Amino acid sequence: MEYQLSTEELGRILALDAEQRYDYFVQAVADLEEIWILTDEEGFVLVSAEDDRCIPVWPHAELAEQWIEGEWQHCTAKSIDVATWLDKWTSGLNGDELAIAVLPDADGPGVVVTPDELAETLIDEMSDDA
Repeated sequence: MEYQLSTEELGRILALDAEQRYDYFVQAVADLEEIWILTDEEGFVLVSAEDDRCIPVWPHAELAEQWIEGEWQHCTAKSIDVATWLDKWTSGLNGDELAIAVLPDADGPGVVVTPDELAETLIDEMSDDA
């Protein structure tokens, strides 16, 4: 279910601090049931946050697509439905010892969580919505 962000919504989201963006991400993913990542011919892209290798994630294509420039200009935004994320990606990322950078911005990686932490938070939020 593709949701188009307006320019005003995009601006409001980008103005949020890291914790607020994390809360927004969880609510949006629970509602829209998809997570966006960037991929290239080698797979998904990673960022570094302190000592962690992280996969950056976004709740909307427009937010992910803002990162398609510079060294990532060859990337494309790809959606993963939340059920697949919870079933397959969480255990796969754990196995690869990767963290998740939630809604990063130009100032940093956003909130960095483990795959299990994000999965638990998403499941809690989706069960609250039910």
